[in-house]
Amino acid sequence: MLKIDVYVDRGVCRVVLNGELDMETVAQLQEVVGKVEERTLEVDLSGVFFVDSTGLKSLLDISNDWRQKGGRMLILRPQPDVAEVMRLVGLDQLLAQNPAPCGEER
Repeated sequence: MLKIDVYVDRGVCRVVLNGELDMETVAQLQEVVGKVEERTLEVDLSGVFFVDSTGLKSLLDISNDWRQKGGRMLILRPQPDVAEVMRLVGLDQLLAQNPAPCGEER
């Protein structure tokens, strides 16, 4: 299950995810970001406690799509376990991330 909240402020859309990002929930995320019109997309992973390969690929695909449109996607505050998985597969090198630890604002 994945809960998605969307906040828009001054040209930045922040998508806050809570739950699992996996093959059963990526379609929800893709549907939501498909409606975003802002050039900057922030994906807050502070509430994501599990991500599988489908979820990771979805994040990469969304980032690539955003870049091709001339926009920018930023990953915010991944939980330590999620950040470790991203590091192990090298996704941390491909996706822009906010270095602030979980719970701290930029």
